[in-house]
Amino acid sequence: MDIQQIQSLENRLIEAMKTSNVNELDILIADDLMFTSHTGQLFTKQDDLDAHASGNIEIFDIIPSEQKIRIEADVAIVSVLLEISGSFFGSTEVGFFRFTRIWKEHGDKLQIIAAHSTQAVREQVQLD
Repeated sequence: MDIQQIQSLENRLIEAMKTSNVNELDILIADDLMFTSHTGQLFTKQDDLDAHASGNIEIFDIIPSEQKIRIEADVAIVSVLLEISGSFFGSTEVGFFRFTRIWKEHGDKLQIIAAHSTQAVREQVQLD
């Protein structure tokens, strides 16, 4: 596992989210995923896949910035700021969100085992 590999997986994840590619999301997300949204709700892998498959989540665009990656043994910790626009359960939203994701080796592949998002106010976002 190296930083370039994680960057590539993060890019695949963003493309899968933008296109609601449930098959790709299924590959990238671990079955036992724990995802805490910016509203504090806990979601499973199946919740995420169902939301994309049903059209309840439709991403118009995702623009990443401020990506930091740290590798520790068999996990990679990613912190990234995303500007996201889309329709979420009938509500169109545009905003900045900071995500923390943990990628872990599962056999011959890497998958997201945990993630957390926080809504960020643009004026408070510190750019490098």
